[in-house]
Order: sequence, then C-alpha cells, then structure tokens
Amino acid sequence: MTTTDVRLFAYRQGPWRAVLNEQPHVDDTVPTTATLPPATARGTSGRPLPSGTHMLLSGARYPQTPALPATAAVPDGDRLGHLLVAALGLQRREPSNRFNDHRAVPSVRSKFPVHAFVLAPDGSSAYLDLYRHALVDLPGRVAAGGDPGRLLPPPGDVTVLLAARYADLPTPYGRLRCALGLLELGINLRGLHIAADLLGVRVRLRPDGADISAGGRLVAAGGPGAWSPPLVMTLEGVGPLHASGPLPGAAGSGPPRYAVEDARLLQESGHPSILEAIGITAPLTGLTCSAAEPIPGIPDLPPRDTGTARHRWDEVLWNRSAGRVPATLSGFSARPTVLGEDCLTDMLAWGGLPAPGPLLAEVGRRMRTSVALQRTAGLPTGQYTAVEGRLALDRADAGLLRELQDGFGYPLTPSVDCGLRHANAMWVLSADLDGILDDFGPAGWSLLQMWCGWTAQGLVTAAAAHGLFARPARSFEEFRMQRVLNLPRNLLPVFTVTCGRSRFAEPMLDLRT
Repeated sequence: MTTTDVRLFAYRQGPWRAVLNEQPHVDDTVPTTATLPPATARGTSGRPLPSGTHMLLSGARYPQTPALPATAAVPDGDRLGHLLVAALGLQRREPSNRFNDHRAVPSVRSKFPVHAFVLAPDGSSAYLDLYRHALVDLPGRVAAGGDPGRLLPPPGDVTVLLAARYADLPTPYGRLRCALGLLELGINLRGLHIAADLLGVRVRLRPDGADISAGGRLVAAGGPGAWSPPLVMTLEGVGPLHASGPLPGAAGSGPPRYAVEDARLLQESGHPSILEAIGITAPLTGLTCSAAEPIPGIPDLPPRDTGTARHRWDEVLWNRSAGRVPATLSGFSARPTVLGEDCLTDMLAWGGLPAPGPLLAEVGRRMRTSVALQRTAGLPTGQYTAVEGRLALDRADAGLLRELQDGFGYPLTPSVDCGLRHANAMWVLSADLDGILDDFGPAGWSLLQMWCGWTAQGLVTAAAAHGLFARPARSFEEFRMQRVLNLPRNLLPVFTVTCGRSRFAEPMLDLRT
C-alpha cells in the first residue's frame, strides 16, 4: 500500500465523498455483527468480572485520581476486571433511544466495533464479553519465544489488545467503516487510560509493527472476521489474575445460537469496503517504534468546591452521552445554557492532553483545534483556536453556530433535531492531510484517525463532568466547513465534537454492576 493509494482513499472517504456522490445513507434496520463474540470465545470457562465497579469509583469526586479511597482493598485478581468494566463496560439503556446499549465510550449507532483481548503472563488468553460479564477463555496458550511470545507480559502485568471488527458497522457506511473503526480505537485507547488512572494502574502502549503484527495473529486466531491492526498495551501492576473456571449460564452459547450472525460475518468479511480497509491500515504493521512511556489519560486538574463539576467519578462515566431526543426523532437536542470558566478550562485540559506513543503525539502536534463558542466563560461568541491550553480569538461572529448547523450532515427537519445552534461549543479538529502523509507515510492517515478518537473521548469525559452531552461526528461537509471557519487551503476538518446541555431527559435503565 503506497502513500498515493492512502491519499486517494483519504480524500474519497472524506472531502470528496459528496463530490463523488458517495455519501452513505444508512438504514438503521440493517443487521450487523455488533454483539457477536468471536467463534472461539463462546466456551464454558473463564473468569467472571467483579461486581461493584461503580461503587469503587464513587469513592472519589472528579477530578481526583486514583478514585479508590485509601481504605479500599481490591481483592487479588479483581483489579483488572474493575479496570476493564470502568473502561468499556455497560452503563445504561435509554427508553427513547433507538441506539442501545450505552457504554463508557461513545460509538456510532451504539455498535461498538472495538473488542478487547487479554493475554496473561502464563500464556493464557481471554476475550472480554461484557454481556456475559466475563473474560472468556480462548483455546491454546502462547508459548515464550517465537512470534506470539513477544506479547507475553512480565509477572503481575497483562497485555491487552484492542481491535476493531469492521463488519460490526452497517454495510451502507462503505469505506467509512475503516475510518470509524480507527476513530473508535482511539476512543477506547483513551477510555482504557482513564480507567487505569482511576484504578492506579500504568499503561504502556506498544506501537511497534512487530507487536501489532503478532497481536493481529492472536486476534485472528479467534475465528472468522476482518479486524483492524490491534492496539497492543501492557497494563502494569494489575496483579495476579483469578484462576479460570466454569462460567455460569454458558450452556447454549455454541454455534447453533449464532448461526445467522456467523453467516453474516463471513459474507461481510469479503465486502469490498472491508478488503479496502484491511489494505489501508496494513502500513501500521510496518511501524518501527519503541514502547511508549506510560502517560496519564486524565489531566492534572485542581479540585474545586464551586462550578458545575461536582460529580463523583461513577457519575461522570454514567453521564457520558452523545445527546438525546424523544423516540419520534433522531439527532440530538440542546437548549441554551451559560457555562463558566471552570468548564472551559477542563475541556481545554482534556482535549489538549497528548496521546501516548511518539507517532500519535507527533500527529497531534500537527493538528489545529478550532472552537466555535457561545455563552461560555464570558467570552465573545465566535471562532477560536486552542493554543497550549488557552483560546485565541480568531473572529467574533454571533451567527457562527447556526451557520455550522446549516452545513451539518443531518439538518433540522420535522423528523430530525439538530441542536448545534443552541450548543455551547463545537470543537473542530483539522489536519493537513497531504502534509501528514508526506511526513508519516501511508500509516499517517490511520494514526490521524486514532488521535482524533483519543482527543474526542477526552472532550466527551470533560463534558460529562459538567453535565453536558458531547457528540463526536464526521457528519459535515468538509469544504463547506473549511470555508465557514476560514481555514487555510491545506487544512481540512476531519472530526468534530459538539458540546451542550440536552433539552430532552427521561429516566434510564441502569446496567452497571
């Protein structure tokens, strides 16, 4: 895969898709493989995940880390389970939302294409099945030495792999399934770092292509399916794991139960858009990088007794939302509200925290973050640029948010609500695509998507701490937004996050354990 091939793909799935009339029109009833576990991850043995994760997180107020009080004693073997549940676990169902379930990370149409695998020091591996609330054993063991053996962690640590399965996203997305899968890899990477900070665990990203290739073979051994190159991480100091044993309620989880989904997975894995995605992301396996130094996922913020961020950590994760509307509508609603300086300070800190690994961090330094702002911190309504944790005013414009709404992917109609005009902020992440590909080679585009996901998850969490929704989206016309924001010709918007106060609310079903 050459840089030219990736450049053409990047423009076809991005700014050219409207010109080429390749805008996806997604039928929400199209079935996917979103809740299908890998074929070898349906056995009867494994390690149940612990309960009470949200109670542990309730021991500290945002932004205190770690969240565990000094008196809290986590039993040996439970720390990893609590971490995975905090990072990826089920949160709630919303009666009026057609896209359930909701987890601790945002996901397009709640499909959650990113799956987690765990490798223990003894060579045993497992799949994180959130619906069975267990780490389900995978067959075989990874032996020391050889290719997979390079992934074995030291005693007391575990290796975690995150991989996106493209078929979990609806077929009409076409080549956007690649970009969305990579974005959600970055989102889940940040979620894992946040949970690790809350549980007092260090995360070391291993971005070397040899580790990624070995991880890809471990994931592929789980059975049929087309996966992204995985993110490989070492979680340091999680302690020994519980011994594996029989799982409750495992009867009837074998092949007959999943016959329809398995057939769909086989069919979709050969879809042209997925084959193209495999080729586009393959350059990630050619990277040559040392393991990243552990970095935080949560910025160092002072505790406050005033302002709107007075939630406990369990409430912050619960509050993560991409916006809500009544059952008769789609989109997201918002109502005008005034935010203080504390909220803006938090969002700048979360959005500006560097990503792990030298390449992701360097991609982030090449990005421009523009912010369309109104009714926030007493600042004039208009366009700003985020620079080193502060905002620099580009121009005052009282109608900027309304103008951006006019170019959004789903405009305001009788059946679609779009609350962008009432939101407090729209964060626009822009890149020089050609420059990044020239400097980082064909892997640059994939790194860019993952960096956007990392940053978006930070903004989502900051917004949740202040009772706001935050909607990550690629639903906009790149060239039109470029003109509205007066960006240089070489800079194109690649991702947005819209933050505001929801106008619609209703009781929700709590799925936390």
